[in-house]
Amino acid sequence: LARDRSAEGRALYSVAQRCPPNSEDEEEFPLCALARYCLRAPLGRNLIFNSCGEQGFRGWEVEHGGNGWAVEKNLIMMPGAPSQTCFVTSFEWCFKRQLVDLVMEGVWQELLDSAQIEICVADWWGARENCGCIYRLRVRLLDVYENEVVKFSASPNPVLQWTERGCRQVSHVFTNFGKGIRYVSFEQYGRDTRSWVGHYGTLVTHSSVRVRIRLS
Repeated sequence: LARDRSAEGRALYSVAQRCPPNSEDEEEFPLCALARYCLRAPLGRNLIFNSCGEQGFRGWEVEHGGNGWAVEKNLIMMPGAPSQTCFVTSFEWCFKRQLVDLVMEGVWQELLDSAQIEICVADWWGARENCGCIYRLRVRLLDVYENEVVKFSASPNPVLQWTERGCRQVSHVFTNFGKGIRYVSFEQYGRDTRSWVGHYGTLVTHSSVRVRIRLS
């Protein structure tokens, strides 16, 4: 950690000196916390697995409404995405969720509890040109028992039929969320507005959960 002379690296080194990992955690995780951090490199990395559907529904808990979720190629290019694919919903509410274990991803508990961490979440969504859609996002920070501590919800206005197609982003930064956070529950809902059989509903892709050190 001391070798990283970037602003983020210096900030992390300072926090790590004040909030070292608890050695008692090694009973649950045989690999020591600092080694896990170095191997997993969690800061700044997208902790959502299979964010664009390039591996089907792997990593996601899925509830299918109507004709269910599907995966297809993006209608327009998504810069920076790991894959030019997206998830698409049907004519009834579809839901999917991914639970991110921050400690298993390499962020030790004392660092999470230090008040020097930000958790940044973002999602891209849109509609087909010929059919409108409704989109909902809920992101919850949970404790070790998966009890909700704090949440963010977004309910943008529906996209109407024959509206110019394009990607829209929803984002939020969690700060000062207190001690005891262990998991991030990333939850998406969507459906079309015309009740058409098939997959004419909400398109979602490039979902992200990133952990950053606060620089101020």
